Amino acid sequence: MRVKSFWKYYSGQEIAPVLTIFIGGNHEASNYLWELYYGGWAAPNIYLLGFAGVVKFGNIRIGGLSGIYNAPNYCLGHHERSPYNDNTMGTGKLTETD
Repeated sequence: MRVKSFWKYYSGQEIAPVLTIFIGGNHEASNYLWELYYGGWAAPNIYLLGFAGVVKFGNIRIGGLSGIYNAPNYCLGHHERSPYNDNTMGTGKLTETD
């Protein structure tokens, strides 16, 4: 994959030739990856570990942590929250019809 070509894989226009496993970084389309906060298939043959995750591939365990080291904030802790709540989820709600 080349820089700025992820949309082709995300849309299904292209398929990665080998299994690709990645973590969230600094320069990708974070608005799309937010949907996979806990990990999942970002595109055919491309798996996002999430913002922290571990997978087993054959006999190999692969883990990753996303983020940028910032010395002043390092000891403050990380307070997790769910990526979505009732106000941010706008689809998938069922309603009764007559």
